[in-house]
Amino acid sequence: MNIEVHAMGDGQTCQTSGLLDRCGFEVAATVNSALLQDECREFVLYVASYMAAGNAIRSGETVKYGYWHTKAELDDRGRLVFWERHPETMDFVFGVSAAVSHWRDQHGICQKVGASFAPPRLDQVVVISDGVYEGDDAEGVRYPSPDHMSGWWITTDRFNGDTSTLKTVHAHHVSAKRPDLAKFLALPFGYRFFSSQSDVWFDQEVASA
Repeated sequence: MNIEVHAMGDGQTCQTSGLLDRCGFEVAATVNSALLQDECREFVLYVASYMAAGNAIRSGETVKYGYWHTKAELDDRGRLVFWERHPETMDFVFGVSAAVSHWRDQHGICQKVGASFAPPRLDQVVVISDGVYEGDDAEGVRYPSPDHMSGWWITTDRFNGDTSTLKTVHAHHVSAKRPDLAKFLALPFGYRFFSSQSDVWFDQEVASA
């Protein structure tokens, strides 16, 4: 089956043609800037290809796209359109801007250093120090960890070595407060980063911890 994805109107919505006869509807997604049009197109093609392979996505169903969560809903035009989690409230809001931005940025970092793509779940725990939410330069390291933890420990120069001062937060809160750090979070266990220069490297001792 030939599936095409077209940019609509102002370039902020992409929609399929070729799914209607097989699935009963076309798929569409919207972003908040035409600068994300290529990423939006990639998302729509990802969903359409999944459905064309015989996998059903029903209205109201949650669809994970890399790190972020989206949800499919039928609109009043009979299209399956997508919403996404708001990073702070975790309510679903219309569009897929955060989902496609995280996909692009996290894949970019992983590809740059030849690392596999291993995003945490949004509900997994990240350990942070004072200064992370305040916007300070940060250092991150990802340790092999139990399932409820992402493995990420992110600290700043405000950390004095006293682990009792550290806080645990969910990964989606880090994305909300420090969107500049979210691009690093899909690096696998054993990786470190310095945010100020976007330095990333693998630490075998950490991976073996």
